[in-house]
Amino acid sequence: MDPEVQHSDLCSRVIQQLRQIRADLLLLTEKYVEAHELHDLTQFEFAGGNASMDSDTWAEMAMEERLLANITAYLDLERRLIRVLEEQGDSLLQGDDGALHSGLHSILRQVSALRSQLEHLGTTVGLQKELEEEDKDEVDKVSGGIFERKVRGYHVLRELGIWAVRSIRDLRKLQRERGNLAIGAETSTTLSE
Repeated sequence: MDPEVQHSDLCSRVIQQLRQIRADLLLLTEKYVEAHELHDLTQFEFAGGNASMDSDTWAEMAMEERLLANITAYLDLERRLIRVLEEQGDSLLQGDDGALHSGLHSILRQVSALRSQLEHLGTTVGLQKELEEEDKDEVDKVSGGIFERKVRGYHVLRELGIWAVRSIRDLRKLQRERGNLAIGAETSTTLSE
């Protein structure tokens, strides 16, 4: 199979994964807000997090930098989801027959699979840069009361939603750019013959 076709197919599969995560996440976030009575939080904007980079800075980044930022973000979000499950697993998520708990586990599995696919995509575009291992102790140092844990879980879900939308845009752009490169190379080969 042609490498460009494989690349386009991989991008399409990752975009589908992202759409599924986004759809599942919308329902899960709604359940999470309802279960933890965090309705007032949805009115506030939260600064910080990996998704806080402004669009001008993002637009100036090369595609490889964006892909690396996506991989790094999902690695961080995966760790933070694990933390939410550890913090809230026993006491906060057992209501509603554990549906919220199993929903978070499902999202975690999807994010793990997505990160792996993004890493594979990175290798197909020649991404060489090593991922910087984040200090897990930094995640472990975060503590707080029950309310802070609930809010932290909401922040993780919200940020994951932002990254899902951003990643879909990035992958569509990558797919178009690679497709245009392939068409350009094919045209120049045809003209030189």
